[in-house]
Amino acid sequence: MTTVRILFTIVFTILFLVIISFLDFKVLTPLLPLSDDVCFYHTHIPPTWVNLLYLDSSEHVEAPYNLLHMALLGIVSMALGIVFATKAERFLKRKEG
Repeated sequence: MTTVRILFTIVFTILFLVIISFLDFKVLTPLLPLSDDVCFYHTHIPPTWVNLLYLDSSEHVEAPYNLLHMALLGIVSMALGIVFATKAERFLKRKEG
């Protein structure tokens, strides 16, 4: 892996992390049918996707979300960063020669 690809990977990963996090937290999450009451899921059984992605250890839906949610955002951002870095490096090599 060349230095240029490593630099592109870091830059694209950070860029995608910011974009995907913004879309997730400001656009997608407010559209989801999550309860506004932070203690709602103490007395009700949450759907599996809510339990996996949004509930913390005390069963509150709060801003930090859960570790799996953050890990998925990071993994998707890194995968897109690697793909775009590879494409950008290939584009620059074709442009040179």
